[in-house]
Amino acid sequence: MTSIFSSQRIHRLVLATLAALALLALAALPSRADTVAAQAAASSAAASLAALDPPLPVPDSLSADARARSAQSGSCAALIRNRDGKPSTLRTTTYKYKFVRIKKGPNKGRFARKIVKVKIAVKVSCAKQCVALTKKRGKYRNVYSVRKVTRKIVKRGKIVKVKRRARVYRFADCGTWPNIAATGTPVRIDLLPGSFALLDFGSFTRQAAVGGNVRGFLPGTFKPNTDLQLNINRGNVTVGTTAVFIDDDCNGQVSTSLRTGNPTRVLVDETKTSTATLLASGTATSVFHARIQLPLELRNDDAGCNDPFITTGYSEFKHTFFFRGKVGPAGLVKLQVSSPPDTLQVIACLTPGTPTQPCNGFQVPIPILVSTKLTVRIDLSGK
Repeated sequence: MTSIFSSQRIHRLVLATLAALALLALAALPSRADTVAAQAAASSAAASLAALDPPLPVPDSLSADARARSAQSGSCAALIRNRDGKPSTLRTTTYKYKFVRIKKGPNKGRFARKIVKVKIAVKVSCAKQCVALTKKRGKYRNVYSVRKVTRKIVKRGKIVKVKRRARVYRFADCGTWPNIAATGTPVRIDLLPGSFALLDFGSFTRQAAVGGNVRGFLPGTFKPNTDLQLNINRGNVTVGTTAVFIDDDCNGQVSTSLRTGNPTRVLVDETKTSTATLLASGTATSVFHARIQLPLELRNDDAGCNDPFITTGYSEFKHTFFFRGKVGPAGLVKLQVSSPPDTLQVIACLTPGTPTQPCNGFQVPIPILVSTKLTVRIDLSGK
C-alpha cells in the first residue's frame, strides 16, 4: 500500500507541475479582450486537472504481448497464394481408416475397414495464418524450406508414420500480403446503441457513449463452424460528449466546467495490425490498436454558464484495447464484448482552437483507467 500511495503522490505532483506550467504559458499570451475569457477557462481547467486523484494502478499479470497472443488464440486453416494471386486453403495429403458396409458376398451387411486417401486443410495459429511471401525477379513466391517431417503412408495394409522430405512453409500475418484486402471477404463491425466506455478518474467515474463502425477483411472466404481471424484496417468510432468536471461555481448553478468535445474519434492505428478472432467454440477476442483524437470544451469562465463553450484543438494519443466475449443466442447480430480496466495516458489540450484541427498549444497528460462494454454486430456477408 505504501508504494501505491507514493505513486499517487508522484502523479499528483507531476500534474500540479504541469498545470503550473500551463498557467505560466497561458499568462504569457498577449492580453487581448478576445483571449481573456479563454485564458481564464483554460486556467480553471488546468487547476481542476491538477486536483485530480490519480486512479489506483491495476495489477497486470500478463504483458501486452501475452494478452495479444491470448486474444489471437485459435487454429485457422492456412492460406496460400495461388497463381491468380488470391488466397486459397493450403491442404496436405494423408491417409485414414474408413469403415464401409459390405454389399455382396457371405459377409454382406457387415463392416470392413479400408484405407482411404484424403486431403485435409493445414491448421496453424490464427495470428499467422498466411504463407509468407518473398519477391524475386518481380514476382511473389511462397517461402518454404525442404526438410524431413512425419508423414503417414500405407505399408502392408496398414497406416504407418515415417520420415519423409517435404516442403515446410513459413507463415506470417495475412496483413503482409500485397492486395490482401482487395482479394479477401469484406467485413463490417457496427457498434450498437448501449455501448459505452467507463472512465475512472480516481475521485469519480464517467460513462461515455460509444458508436460508429470499423471495417476490414477476412482472408479467403467465409466458412461456417471454423476458427476465423478478421483483419481490421479502417474505421471511425465516435465517443459522445461527456461531462468531466461538474460544479456549482457559476453563481451557484450546477454546470459542466469541462467536457469532451465533438468530434472525439477513435481511429485504427494503421502502423500496427488490429485483428478480431472468432472461434468455432463461440469465443470472440480482439486486439485493437487505436489512435484517439480528443478535443475538449471549456466553460466560459465561472460567470459564463449560459455562454457557448470554448473549444480546443484535438490532442492525439494511442492505446491498445483487448476485447473478449462469447457468442450468445443472437449470434453475431448482437455480440457483447468487453475490455478490462487499463491505464490510458490521456493528453488534454488546454489551448483554444478548432476541434477538427490538431492542438497548437499546451497539452497536459492525465492518466485514467478505461474499461469498455460494447454490443456489436459483425457482418461477414461480404457487402
